[in-house]
Amino acid sequence: MMSLFRGCPGAVNIREVKPEEIECPECGHMVEIWSDELTARCSNCGASVSREQGPSCIDWCSFAEECIGTDKYRQLKNSGTATEQAS
Repeated sequence: MMSLFRGCPGAVNIREVKPEEIECPECGHMVEIWSDELTARCSNCGASVSREQGPSCIDWCSFAEECIGTDKYRQLKNSGTATEQAS
């Protein structure tokens, strides 16, 4: 059985963040956004750029807060998850 201390595979992008480049829909400039963020600001034109996020363990797992930490859990829940944004 997997221990929460080693972590579950569903939370890898939340716990071990990595940068991603998204094209700004306004000016085409490449914007760096991290895997634990939903939006970033384009440094070229100032537009808000959103990263598409699929379903996340924070949407359904009862251990998510313990697994990723209270601060990160609250930040992601307050910013809205992919499930909420898709509607």
